Amino acid sequence: MNKPLTEHLRYGSLNPVPKNGSRRTLDTILSHQSCRTFSDQPINDEIKQLLFAAAQSAPSKSNLQQYSFIDVVSPLIRAKLVQMFPSTHWAFDAPMLVFVIGDTHRTQQINLARNHEYRWERTDAFLNTTVDASLALAFMIAAAEGIGIGTCPVSKVRESTDSVARLLELPEGAFPICACALGYPKNQEQKILPRLPQSVVIHRDTYQPLNLKEIDQYDKTLNRVAGPPKARYPEKFGEPEKSTWSENVARQTAVLERPDFRDTCERLGLFREQGQQPIGD
Repeated sequence: MNKPLTEHLRYGSLNPVPKNGSRRTLDTILSHQSCRTFSDQPINDEIKQLLFAAAQSAPSKSNLQQYSFIDVVSPLIRAKLVQMFPSTHWAFDAPMLVFVIGDTHRTQQINLARNHEYRWERTDAFLNTTVDASLALAFMIAAAEGIGIGTCPVSKVRESTDSVARLLELPEGAFPICACALGYPKNQEQKILPRLPQSVVIHRDTYQPLNLKEIDQYDKTLNRVAGPPKARYPEKFGEPEKSTWSENVARQTAVLERPDFRDTCERLGLFREQGQQPIGD
């Protein structure tokens, strides 16, 4: 019997479908799973250079390339990150740890050197920078997984954006988007988690109303494949009668997380208009 195509597994279907032609890159993307357990095998500098080259091959708004990566190799910085985020120690102990930085600082320095005032609307600049950086990270992840390296982006670092920015000595105009742990997987069983059905995510011509029955069905599919998820914020909302993806979505977004993120971004020069003083520096 033919194995099911990875895109069918991605939506929870086990129906076998024959493969046609070479699909190595496509299957790498469609079989993505986060990796949080790494072997001790290091990632050498040559591989790192290839991964960064892949990241820089991503599309970029007007080729502005408004992102930077910080390859954290210092044991001291890694130890401080573990102290700040003890539950995420596995990421900071990974063979390769990269911080993805939204970077308007470099652009502003170029403007200064070329005698042009930086006048971009700050929220739009923030969005452009974040999209550029996210695309670059996605290309890095795809490249890494294509050569057998596991990856896991870590957004938890934004729970203390100010401390992270100071630790990494970020200049004004640069801000941390996330970290990413990379390494060769250790004893990891492949499990492709189903995503929302395309009928929920893909709209034709105009945005369509949500059919909650499809969300209920997705909850059942995900629980069948991966088991019920650990309930979020049980101390606030109690234990649910049945733990599901949608219940966790509602719980997580019902709690104010990272309340200092905007203030930190303003201190770093994001959202701040020309001449406005930084907050609490």
